[in-house]
Amino acid sequence: MWIEFSTFNLITLALMGATFLLGCLRFRLALDSNWPLLYYAFLLGYWHGSSFDLDGYWVLTGFLSGMLLRFEFLGGAFARLVRTMELAVLVYVLSRCTLLLFRW
Repeated sequence: MWIEFSTFNLITLALMGATFLLGCLRFRLALDSNWPLLYYAFLLGYWHGSSFDLDGYWVLTGFLSGMLLRFEFLGGAFARLVRTMELAVLVYVLSRCTLLLFRW
């Protein structure tokens, strides 16, 4: 099945690329980096603009975990738990965007 080249699909592909990039760089970047916040602003805009194709609980969990990691309210095992939650959200976004692109 082929992917149509529409504005929605191109923005979805851009979101997938940003998600993959954040997933790869998240463990290399400093926790106080602003790049994940820019990603989550893009994700929230996509979520709101695409008539809520993504599940709100997943999106807001990712946003909250990104904020917790950015402003360093935690440490130790709790930080690892929040990083794991953020990674699960990134995997969800990639899988859901793939389903949206192929209309499965």
